Amino acid sequence: MFLALASAFAITQALEDAAPLSALQQDVEQVCALVPEHYAYFESRAAHWDAACDLARAEAAQSEGAYVLAVLEGLIDALYDTHINLNTNNQTSPWLIPSGSQIRVAEQADGQVVVTDVRTGSRAEGLDIRPGDALRTINGQAPMEAALRRMRTGDTDLPARRDWALNAAVTGYRHEARRLQLERDGEVFEATLGGFPARRTGTPVSYRMHAPGVGLIRINNSLGRDETVAAFNAALAELGDIDTLILDLRDTPGGGNTSVAEPILGRFVQTRTAYQRIEPTDAPAWIRHVGPVAPYADVALTVRVGGWTGSMGEGMAIGLDAMGRADVMGRPMAGLAGGTEGFHLSGGDLMLWMPTYNLAHLDGTPRHEWVPPARED
Repeated sequence: MFLALASAFAITQALEDAAPLSALQQDVEQVCALVPEHYAYFESRAAHWDAACDLARAEAAQSEGAYVLAVLEGLIDALYDTHINLNTNNQTSPWLIPSGSQIRVAEQADGQVVVTDVRTGSRAEGLDIRPGDALRTINGQAPMEAALRRMRTGDTDLPARRDWALNAAVTGYRHEARRLQLERDGEVFEATLGGFPARRTGTPVSYRMHAPGVGLIRINNSLGRDETVAAFNAALAELGDIDTLILDLRDTPGGGNTSVAEPILGRFVQTRTAYQRIEPTDAPAWIRHVGPVAPYADVALTVRVGGWTGSMGEGMAIGLDAMGRADVMGRPMAGLAGGTEGFHLSGGDLMLWMPTYNLAHLDGTPRHEWVPPARED
């Protein structure tokens, strides 16, 4: 009995003597607990989560009470998911993908890394970087060597993780320019990417006549702005009596809200119509519908998508395809998985945003895996 009491006393004394957790340490512990409980795709990332948390704990303990945002940024990097982010950043933070990226790259079967897409209005486009260019180095390092900077723990051979890390490396950090060496048709050239990733457009939408009887409306990364609905309706009215509309969703990397997207989708249906499948982790799947919004846009519809068609833009594209209302064409979309929810972290004022449920085409294809039926080169 005496030994048991002595042992209990020692444990109690150790707990009392332990230094209280810093705000950063509290947030690390909370993220390490929240992700397994709420992250919709945790099962596929679970193998190296404990190691990532142990590394973050060690880094947080070494911060001597300072709030080092990079510790949490490195921790969520372990999930290699571009749809997970914090609600703040600083000058040393990584650019988010796709909103902060200028090019997309992919590793080929032979190990070569090539450019697959270039953002319209970006410095990369101005420097004449093109799809098909081979990426030789990033800041003097081989692309995969640079990618290892973001893959700090766990299996570096997972294709999905390698793809994420390559694109993270070429997207870079806010305070660093990326010196790229590329090759095209045997000719080697260099390009430096830095600063804000693309031109900012003040108006929610842009529109013009593309050809006789063919109008074009481009959404300018504004699917989260309430005024976009009125701007879209005004553009459609201004285009007048057209036979065909091209809806350009290639500049929607910031995602958006159903309260903006659905009134736009509603212009293209005459009855309440299913457009997307919602798949919670803890409840049966259900189907999301959109209702008609007058006046009906009686036009043939083509939707253009690409690497900067993100989140709500992706939802609109798969929805219009599922409804049989549009021909969707372009390059693979941003691949932002699932629908996100925000979680306040207790140690400071941060919020962690992560996917908590899956989203899918009506045919069951996960939204982040769906590709446009028609390729646009």
